[in-house]
Amino acid sequence: MAVSGGWMGRRCAAAVAAGMLFFAGAAMAQTSEERAAARELMTKHGNAVVFALGTIKIRVNQGGREVQNQDQRVQTLVTILDSSGLGVMSLTSVDPSELILAQLSRGRGAAAEVSVSTEPSELRYRLPDGKEIPVRVVLRDKDLDLAFVRPVEKPATPMTAIDATTGRPAVVDPVVVLQRLPESAGWQSTALFHSVQAVVEKPRTFFILTGGIIGSAVFDTRGRFVGVILRLKNEADAATAPPIVLPASDIREVAKQAN
Repeated sequence: MAVSGGWMGRRCAAAVAAGMLFFAGAAMAQTSEERAAARELMTKHGNAVVFALGTIKIRVNQGGREVQNQDQRVQTLVTILDSSGLGVMSLTSVDPSELILAQLSRGRGAAAEVSVSTEPSELRYRLPDGKEIPVRVVLRDKDLDLAFVRPVEKPATPMTAIDATTGRPAVVDPVVVLQRLPESAGWQSTALFHSVQAVVEKPRTFFILTGGIIGSAVFDTRGRFVGVILRLKNEADAATAPPIVLPASDIREVAKQAN
């Protein structure tokens, strides 16, 4: 989650936070086998979903003049993909420049005169044991809202990572969303059941769920890795970036470039 304050006020704060939580899922009945599978997923992969903490410096320029310079705190979920600590997260969480620009430019004829730049700093993983380790962004993909991060120094011990095979659910199938609660809830790992509302095939495949938090890892009830909740780039209205699940196969393919 991102917490912000300062000149942009409620509008831009909401823009950055929008999509972290979406559509509250309707209550679903799970079988005892599905609940057991969810607990097993938490035991095996719960520590592979961690928080990334840090700061974003946001600069807004209008007509060649800097009109604002502010810092914004970052607290967002990251899914760890391998034992070296390579993680995937929403790029918008650490670079909200396009989202902020779209919000500022809405309804203004002088949109071209406004530019927004962002720079993340002091990024670090907050591990389940409370330890914090510095990380850096090693690869970005704006079209897919992907940011890959890696520890600045090799971890002393291998990190818990998602090593499950890839799954592809169908519409109405239940899925398990692994996420982590914030400091107010003790940073605990948790799992929630949601279902697949839609499977979109073109121009690229992604899933729409009944709920979830950006950065969470999604699994089917057989324990297969479905993907990660990110934001969909919206060409028609850049100010809105609805959450979707990008398939695990696509994420792993792009991740090869970060190695």
